[in-house]
Amino acid sequence: MKFLIFTILILLSLNPTDKYPTKHGRPTPKGVGMYVEDNEEQFIQEYQEYIKDTLWLEVWIIAEDLTDYVGHDSLELGNYWNGEIYIDMDTNFVAYELKSLSKFKRAMIGSSDRFVKGTVFHELTHHYMNQIGKEMEFYDSVNINRAYQDGFWIIRNPRLFGAMFIEEGICEYMVTKMGENIPHKRFPAPKNVSELTNPVNKYKFIYKYSSEYVREFLDTTGFKQGVKMLMSHEPPSHNEILNPELFFNRLDYGQN
Repeated sequence: MKFLIFTILILLSLNPTDKYPTKHGRPTPKGVGMYVEDNEEQFIQEYQEYIKDTLWLEVWIIAEDLTDYVGHDSLELGNYWNGEIYIDMDTNFVAYELKSLSKFKRAMIGSSDRFVKGTVFHELTHHYMNQIGKEMEFYDSVNINRAYQDGFWIIRNPRLFGAMFIEEGICEYMVTKMGENIPHKRFPAPKNVSELTNPVNKYKFIYKYSSEYVREFLDTTGFKQGVKMLMSHEPPSHNEILNPELFFNRLDYGQN
């Protein structure tokens, strides 16, 4: 009986991610592949429960080495395109998921979004935005601004930067709300257009400051309604990113 109780206590103390291989405490490429394959359905179910909505568009979650993919950005931990989510196996993730870290390790890291589970949720948000866009067009009869339509990013256009800024901000906002990253307490705004558009600052502003930029707006409108409003309007210009009130004041809050 004592042995049985001891065994149960040991099993309860194990983290679900302990069965996946690590190297120096970090996920290995093989481990990322195993983790994603084992938990694909669970990720989708958990995401749906959080958003209180159904992902009726089919989605696939796949682990791949994205290093040699054309156009792959080394800053990106995952990629989404038309119902397919690719999680990078060759990226230095901190952990499989945030809850697998001890309080000590969390304190040592400070802030990070390099978690496999959080990356999956980031990419699922791109997918959810794609679905919301289709609902806007086919059910609400509301036009999506062309900058947010599939394939538009292939064409070089000044609106590309603003659309990317808003989309990545929305995705990072969602991951933070779900508690799957360790966010910065506050990310400083860019001082000028040169600083904003400098490729060296892409991670800092496109993936981090953008979340702060949309946070108050989405907290006020609610996620789905806010996304619809954002996607039905022209993305912010460089100047409107530097001065958020200019952008949010021009939104039509009566828009579906």
